[in-house]
Amino acid sequence: MQINVFSYIVFGLKISNYKLEVDQLYFHHRRKNTIMKYIALLLCITVGYIHSWTIDYLPAKQVSSPHFNRGRSGQAITCLTLHGTAGGGTVSWFQNPSSKVSAHYVVEQDGTVVQMVSEDDTAWHNGVVTTNSVFYGRPNPNLWCIGIEFVRNTQNNNIMPEAQIASGVRLVADIKRRYRGINIYTHDQFNVGRTCPGPNFPLSRFKNA
Repeated sequence: MQINVFSYIVFGLKISNYKLEVDQLYFHHRRKNTIMKYIALLLCITVGYIHSWTIDYLPAKQVSSPHFNRGRSGQAITCLTLHGTAGGGTVSWFQNPSSKVSAHYVVEQDGTVVQMVSEDDTAWHNGVVTTNSVFYGRPNPNLWCIGIEFVRNTQNNNIMPEAQIASGVRLVADIKRRYRGINIYTHDQFNVGRTCPGPNFPLSRFKNA
């Protein structure tokens, strides 16, 4: 029987190449798994950082928003801004990475209060201050205001349920107790012409809380 040495050499090279490909695939898989583990670890650290704040209003449910700045840049809290959401799904929207908006509190129509940003930190709720606002030219109002969003219909003109109003009154009263002399404003006083919090909003109930 004649042995074809060349065939054995070719076959051996194929086996070696196959083993090399398997080894490369194995190490690539291990490297990919290691990278994914590091990414998961970073995500855990990030989530822990976002959630590492103490709730300020004990009856509230804590749901963190990623949209805030740490601290208040040296500004004292002197303002409470009241908003209307112009639609539902506010808590989910404030958690959405693309929304770039938040408030310290959301008051649902059933009276549930959700705190999404620590009062020690700056939420992104006041937005643009128009030139015809009395606050134009002052430091960014987000730095010195606490923001409360009341869930309303898309036109911000519905009659708000009593459960929602009563819950909001208790929240405002608690904030007023903790920040003596705090002023209560509505969003349209900063962004003049904006329908927020809108018609049929019981402002006097909150101011008298």
